[in-house]
Amino acid sequence: MKSEYQNCAECGTLVCLSDMRAHIRTCEKYIDKYGPLQELGNTTARCVCPFCQRELDKDCLLDHCIIHHRSERRPVFCPLCHSRPDESPSTFNGSLIRHLQVSHTLFYDDFIDFDIIEEAIIRRVLDRSLLEYVNQSNTT
Repeated sequence: MKSEYQNCAECGTLVCLSDMRAHIRTCEKYIDKYGPLQELGNTTARCVCPFCQRELDKDCLLDHCIIHHRSERRPVFCPLCHSRPDESPSTFNGSLIRHLQVSHTLFYDDFIDFDIIEEAIIRRVLDRSLLEYVNQSNTT
C-alpha cells in the first residue's frame, strides 16, 4: 500500500493509498460532499437534547436533563425512542426524565445472571429427561 497511488475521487490529487485517510480528513471537496470523516474509535452514540438541542452522548442524556431541565414540563419526544426504527416519534409527550429513568436505564444484564438461569434450565431439562426415562422404564 505504501507504493500504490490513486487519485482522490473528489479532488483528483494523486495520493499514496496508505495516506488516503489522512488526505480525506483535509480534502475540502470530500468534506463538502460527505462531511467530516468520522473515526471508528469514536463510536459513542449521540443524540440531541429535545429541550436545548445540545448534542450529547446517549449515556449522558438522563444526567443532563436532571441537571439542566428538571423543571421543564413541556411535551417533547424522547430522542432515544425517536432513533429506534420501530418507534413512532409522536408516541411520547410526558415527563422526559421519568421516561428515561423507566424506559432507558433498566437493563436485564444488571439484574439477572444469565449463566445461572442457563444452568437452571439445563438442570431442569436433565431432570425431566431422567424422569421420562424412569417412567418409561417402569411401564415396559
